[in-house]
Amino acid sequence: MNEHDFNSARDALIDARRRPAALASYPASWQPDDLADAYRLQAAVIDAFGPVGAWKVAAVTQAQQQAMRLVGPIAGAIPACHVHDAASGAARLRLADFIAPLIECEFAFELARDLPERDAAYTRAEVGDAVAALRLAVEIVDPRLPRDAGTMSQIADGFNNGALVAGPRIERWSSVDFAATTIVLRAVGVAESVATGSGRAILDGDPLGALVLLANVHASGRGLRRGDIVTTGSCTGAPRLPGPGLYRAEFASLGGVDLRVDG
Repeated sequence: MNEHDFNSARDALIDARRRPAALASYPASWQPDDLADAYRLQAAVIDAFGPVGAWKVAAVTQAQQQAMRLVGPIAGAIPACHVHDAASGAARLRLADFIAPLIECEFAFELARDLPERDAAYTRAEVGDAVAALRLAVEIVDPRLPRDAGTMSQIADGFNNGALVAGPRIERWSSVDFAATTIVLRAVGVAESVATGSGRAILDGDPLGALVLLANVHASGRGLRRGDIVTTGSCTGAPRLPGPGLYRAEFASLGGVDLRVDG
């Protein structure tokens, strides 16, 4: 991938986020040649929006990796300006800031200290000790690329992230039975659910395992840092956001995440 194509792809991806508008086409010459190119392009796009505030991890199972023709998990950086705090009240988002948003309920972790990239793999104990709190979360996924853009281009675009809503902080999380935690997403005042699921969807109930995998991904040279929020994947599929309204994602006895979507 030459520098002219790199810069053209970077500018197009930045513009697609800012407008927002889906790209009608994505030339083959803009496709990253490999993971290193994809992460370099991702970093250049995210840098236009300020510092990184969160990460998402994807392709955490071998089946997912094979489907995407990858050899390991992948990381998606989320700029801090796209992370919305809902620890003590509903976050507010605007439908106009998205193209065709999908909504996912997820478990996330907030870090208490840095986990810099290193050659030796982090152990589960080391990663667990670096966690400040569990965060109940909702991710807005907003595809900007054509369907045939390819996995490397999806990685360059932060794997379709549109926003992350980080809900309540749970500091005593180590005894949580994630697999048995049912999750229901509803529009407030509407009986029918938008989505349902449980923590079993993430590595058979092990979202911390997904964080461990991400800690050992060499994506940007930056590593994970204190204060970063890492979201570990959808427990409820990815249904279309129905429209404006007040939504609540209820994580059984752990509590819920509220977000208001304005038209």
